[in-house]
Amino acid sequence: MNEPLDDRFQRAAKVLKALAHPLRLALVCGLRHQPCTQTFIADTLELPQSTVAQHLKVLRSQGVVKAERRGVEVVFSLADPQLTQILDTLCSREAHTEHSRYTWEEIAALDRARRATGAC
Repeated sequence: MNEPLDDRFQRAAKVLKALAHPLRLALVCGLRHQPCTQTFIADTLELPQSTVAQHLKVLRSQGVVKAERRGVEVVFSLADPQLTQILDTLCSREAHTEHSRYTWEEIAALDRARRATGAC
């Protein structure tokens, strides 16, 4: 099958590739419930600003998140509300409870636990 795939599949594959990194998936799960700034994310997850910026850039380039300037701050949120269906499935499947929202605090606690165990 040498024919090019339909453009819709190409775009969907790019979105899935952008979501395929654990930190980027955590970012979009958090943004699903609370749009926020890069600084808030970096501080909450105790990550360098540059790391968060790099992952947000990937998500923005694939149309997963959008940025809105509010004064001196830039607030990030999901670009497409339909993504919540995918995220609901992915996040609830792995959540410790069926109704887990993966708030920023919960994501931060999971990341601290991961770092404490030395897991990747």
